[in-house]
Amino acid sequence: MIATQASTRVALVTGGSSGLGAAICAELAKRQWHVVAASRRGTPPTAASVDAGMIEPAALDVCHPESIADLASHLARRGQMPELLVNGAGINIHGVFEEVSAAQGRAIIDTNLHGVADTIRAFLPAMRARRRGTILTIGSLAGLLAPPGEAYYAASKHALEGLHEALQHELQRFGIRVCLAEPGFIRTDLARSAAEPAAQIADYTPVRQSLREHWTASVATGMPAERAARDIVQWALGGRGLRRRFGADACWLPWLKAVLPQRAYAAGLRRRFRI
Repeated sequence: MIATQASTRVALVTGGSSGLGAAICAELAKRQWHVVAASRRGTPPTAASVDAGMIEPAALDVCHPESIADLASHLARRGQMPELLVNGAGINIHGVFEEVSAAQGRAIIDTNLHGVADTIRAFLPAMRARRRGTILTIGSLAGLLAPPGEAYYAASKHALEGLHEALQHELQRFGIRVCLAEPGFIRTDLARSAAEPAAQIADYTPVRQSLREHWTASVATGMPAERAARDIVQWALGGRGLRRRFGADACWLPWLKAVLPQRAYAAGLRRRFRI
């Protein structure tokens, strides 16, 4: 347990042990926030240059409401209900729809959508009672368009768009800001750590190979996690608006989708993925 002063601002970051979540924890700690870095294993963030005195690891499985309730009760007893909630936990499985099992698909939706909704539900009453707070959720470029090999992931991120758009209207009167970051590719281990699909169907072999090559190259040339974290945190704490895109690909690909005829855009996207 790490003691905090009554005036210290508290942030809860789900998915805080690695990747973008860990980088966000480090960025908030630099800004003198007390950060509860929550993850399934409850391990400290892997980000470099972390002020360990400002970061407290905690065990949390967003797929289990009882786990969320336990953490909320623990923080409430200590007077540390977060002023900033960062929903960073998420999973993906790279594979075409037919190769991803129904159970794998449900796991993606359960983590990326219901896990976010259940976490917000647990910490929202305290924010509403204080009449202030910020909810920051890490969406995705895949919430703006649906690339091949990302059917369930894109569905979960598109659903977050609707959830947060409704929430911003419902919570505005209580002084609670709702933010949905929409980053493009970020240089993290998410792509390498993604689970394999349940089955491999021979007809999809060339498609699978092309998609894997594209994702590997895109992640390798993506935004550094530290820069993405800095820009996202800066916007959430001092910016305006419900949505903001981060990274060049998150800006120009949705723009092309909006201005090009549907057939031309679809053909161009398939060429980009070489399928």
